[in-house]
Amino acid sequence: MFAKSIGISQGNLSEIEMGNSNFSTDTLISIRIQYKVNTNWLLTGVDSEDGITYEDYDEERLIEVYRNLNNYD
Repeated sequence: MFAKSIGISQGNLSEIEMGNSNFSTDTLISIRIQYKVNTNWLLTGVDSEDGITYEDYDEERLIEVYRNLNNYD
């Protein structure tokens, strides 16, 4: 049922589950739309509110500081 809902065959899904194949971009988009999940989570296992994946808090904070500094120019 899951395979059909995202537009692939059960055999193709089995190959992906066994690690013999990967999801196509179209299939990832289909999963995102059908199940309303974050694309970052699908690709990396990390979810974020703003749709951006940060490696750690320090990186996120550094980016925020940089963006704030550039907004005042």
